[in-house]
Amino acid sequence: MKKAIGKYINFTIFLSLAILLLYYAFRSVDFNHIVKGFRSVNYFWIFVAIIAGLIAHILRAIRWGILIEPLGKKVPLSNLFSAVMIGYLANVAFPRFGEVAKCGIVRKTDGVKFESLIGTVVVERAMDLLMLLVSTFVVIAIKIDIFGGFIYSKILLPIKNKALEIEGYQLIIILLILLAFGLLFLYIVKSGLLGHKLSEKIKSMYRGVIDGLKSITKTHKLTQFLVLSVLIWIFYWMMTWILFYSTPITANLTVWDALFVMAIGSYGMTVPVQGGFGAFHIMTAIALGIFGITYDDGLIFAIISHESQTLFLIIGGLVALAYIYIKQRKHPNIDTEKTAQ
Repeated sequence: MKKAIGKYINFTIFLSLAILLLYYAFRSVDFNHIVKGFRSVNYFWIFVAIIAGLIAHILRAIRWGILIEPLGKKVPLSNLFSAVMIGYLANVAFPRFGEVAKCGIVRKTDGVKFESLIGTVVVERAMDLLMLLVSTFVVIAIKIDIFGGFIYSKILLPIKNKALEIEGYQLIIILLILLAFGLLFLYIVKSGLLGHKLSEKIKSMYRGVIDGLKSITKTHKLTQFLVLSVLIWIFYWMMTWILFYSTPITANLTVWDALFVMAIGSYGMTVPVQGGFGAFHIMTAIALGIFGITYDDGLIFAIISHESQTLFLIIGGLVALAYIYIKQRKHPNIDTEKTAQ
């Protein structure tokens, strides 16, 4: 009961934030102009972009499988891909819950230890962050006077100003408090004050996460992992470029402009709201402004990009759920406690 209430509260908070961001994004928009803009949309290019996105998701599933293999289990691609799509579906409702959901699916279908799967997801996210940073540096290097100035003034400078507001002694106090809490938590777990059963469960979870993190060092397919990571982001990039042709608003922009818009939009997707609603639209519309595109027109492209992919992820996630359900009915679940050694 408490868990259900907690989930409801989290859902309400993040949904409220998403609604607030959507309101902020569209508060002064001429909706007649938005509707008019959609009349000239070429849906063929949206379909092609969705195919590019689908390929990226398949590659993501293959890459995840490479990290799971060192845990002693080779998970079928169909299960991995289904888990990835269900994870995306979960993110539409609960921010970041998708990572937990997809680990839960693979645990259920293939018996891989849940904690270890979480560790592999941490590795995945670290690599995605690295690829986003690389994409950012590339676009800065290409047109440092335009792209570099935008990223510095809109992203790096605000972060720098916020950081400077924190006094040195305040930062030290914060770090000391975090360290104290960490040491206290370790003492409580090791001393058994939480009870033997709970302490052992926490220790098991810790060991599992560490095993998952170590998967990147144990894999014999590191080159494939790196190549797949690059390809995933190339397809994200191509997806944005293809979508440029879906509306006259962005049809004249270049492939390098697409890399810039993709990078900025990706930062919007990191905001902890359902499916990046609002944050993505704001960031993308602002990014397109650098090319002389009005904010309203930028929102038209942002809606095309975000809602087409969101609709695809919802449908794909529901199909994946149905697939896993039918498969589990035909082949009863293995004992999830007998995880890969």
